[in-house]
Amino acid sequence: MRRQFIQTALLSSVGALAAACQTSAKATKSAIVIGAGISGLAAAQVLKKAGMTVTVLEARNRIGGRIWTDRSTGTPVDLGASWIHGPDGGNPVTTLAQSIGAKLFKTDDDRIIVYDRQGNPIDDRLMERRGQEYRKLLAQVQRGSENKLDSVADSIRKIDHNLLNDPLIQYQLNAYLEFDTGGPIEDLSARYVTNDEAFPGKDVLFPDGYDAILKPLTQGLTIQMNQVVQSVNQDFSEVIIKTKTQEFNADVAIVTLPLGILKAGDVIFSPPLPEPKQTAINRVGFGTVNKVFLKFDRPFWDFTMQYFGYASGNQSLYSYLLNVQKFSSIPALMAFSIGQNGQAMERRSDEQITTDVLEVLQTLFKVRSDEITPQSILISRWMRDRFTRGSYSYASVQTRMEDFEVLSQPLNDRLFFAGEHTHSTYRGTVHGAYLSGLRAAKDVLNT
Repeated sequence: MRRQFIQTALLSSVGALAAACQTSAKATKSAIVIGAGISGLAAAQVLKKAGMTVTVLEARNRIGGRIWTDRSTGTPVDLGASWIHGPDGGNPVTTLAQSIGAKLFKTDDDRIIVYDRQGNPIDDRLMERRGQEYRKLLAQVQRGSENKLDSVADSIRKIDHNLLNDPLIQYQLNAYLEFDTGGPIEDLSARYVTNDEAFPGKDVLFPDGYDAILKPLTQGLTIQMNQVVQSVNQDFSEVIIKTKTQEFNADVAIVTLPLGILKAGDVIFSPPLPEPKQTAINRVGFGTVNKVFLKFDRPFWDFTMQYFGYASGNQSLYSYLLNVQKFSSIPALMAFSIGQNGQAMERRSDEQITTDVLEVLQTLFKVRSDEITPQSILISRWMRDRFTRGSYSYASVQTRMEDFEVLSQPLNDRLFFAGEHTHSTYRGTVHGAYLSGLRAAKDVLNT
């Protein structure tokens, strides 16, 4: 459901890539990697194995970035990345997971009940018909916008202005398309909305936490935590990185700052980033997907189902729920708030968010409020997170496809860039971020 399945060739493994570049003139020089997310860790491992002196600077007190497994409730809860999207066909995240024997759980998108606004289950046959209509609509959207800058919403209005008032169309656009991209349909490019690619296979989760794949990527690395980078300065011989507390120097640097941070201008570049790169930063979208995890003392839902959908007709900020108990022994649900809904959710208090989600559960599962008091609650707010300012990148109405390539291009053979937003084919994914780190490291070693 996430993307069209298109198998592509995979870059070499970390060790093989480092070995191939071992003779590089840069192999004995120094590098700073800004960010200990998966792209930064992947890049740092390649450079270290190639013989470079590498320091990783991380603003947080943990590694992983948008891979964030919270264990404060006594169970692993992934509040950031959750799935390996397309685990087959050489997906590098699958390879990492298999290398450490990580437990994986294959999710079944067909194990879902979708409810209407009143909380009545919608017949599966009707959902199948409406699903076919939705897929045809997306095809029409893209065909009708080859030479236009329309948003998905604009394009749908031109096809039939009543469709955006259809609760089932609204539901599918939010739970599928906006979830896939992170961006609201009012800003998603109709022309480019389905032009990325994916590895094949049904998506899988990490029952014991996504962060398990990070451990092998940290081995032997020097990682400095709580280093909030304030400026990146280049001169004729080195890169100087200033944080709130220290100054670091190296021959080269790899910047893996999330696109949201680059957009906000939280880090000052000297000299300033060139106009094409800054334009690309401004044009590529950066979306919002948030999660609300609720743990209960017992299940009050059909625990044989994987997902629950809520076609509320935009009356709720939560259209999609994951049954956590399906892959663990914990009676828990995960509610998703996506796109504009995810942004609106972040303006609410924890208490209001909890009330909103519980009202959805009362509607869907016909239970009283006093019967569903959660034992624990976890809430993500990625847009307000000062080290990300959003979830993942998407092609906005302003985006040009070359923007992703521009975002990946190095500057002066001294400053290099990685992150999911620099990989147009697999943007918005963990494997895209990982592959971008390998590519940036290869660029360094081939300089």
